[in-house]
Amino acid sequence: MERIDVRTKKIKDGEVIIKENTWAYYVYFLKEGNARVVKNVDGRQVTIGTLIKGDIFGEMSFLGEPMRAFSVIADGDVTVNMIAKGVFMDFFDTLPRDMRTRMYAMANDLTSITDIYSRLVVLFQNMQDSETKIIDAKTFEMEIEKMPAFMRDVAIAIARRYNVAVERLTKLSSQVEEKQLRLVTQYLNLTQN
Repeated sequence: MERIDVRTKKIKDGEVIIKENTWAYYVYFLKEGNARVVKNVDGRQVTIGTLIKGDIFGEMSFLGEPMRAFSVIADGDVTVNMIAKGVFMDFFDTLPRDMRTRMYAMANDLTSITDIYSRLVVLFQNMQDSETKIIDAKTFEMEIEKMPAFMRDVAIAIARRYNVAVERLTKLSSQVEEKQLRLVTQYLNLTQN
């Protein structure tokens, strides 16, 4: 087994290990502890994953976009091993060309999937906010009865379109979950071969 030059760093709970939209200099191995993966979407910080002891992160910036696509924040005190970009790329460049090509493609796809996922999380959070508002539907129905006929028709039309939109989002959510399961299965099959 090759010897890799690593640097070890202890990080306190809540500290940022890598920050979204910054330059990448290291790949990280989570030696001890846990961390949260977060992404800024439309001004909201969205948790898109968690990391546990033994996980590797930060390599995506070396295989695709040079800027960090997300932030990683310590969830409790953690210890990480850090491998410099040059060292990582020296090892990566020794891989067969077809393997490097596949890894670049997977990194690109994973970046796209992560972006889609984080946007969907925000949409579902917005849906939950809307579902909370639906609780007041009884009050809304009583208020509709007091409206002039024309405005009552407008309110009913909006409510119907709203219900159709929620049904469509629910269906899309199921499709996304099915696709995610297929992709995870494909990925696991690739890593086992």
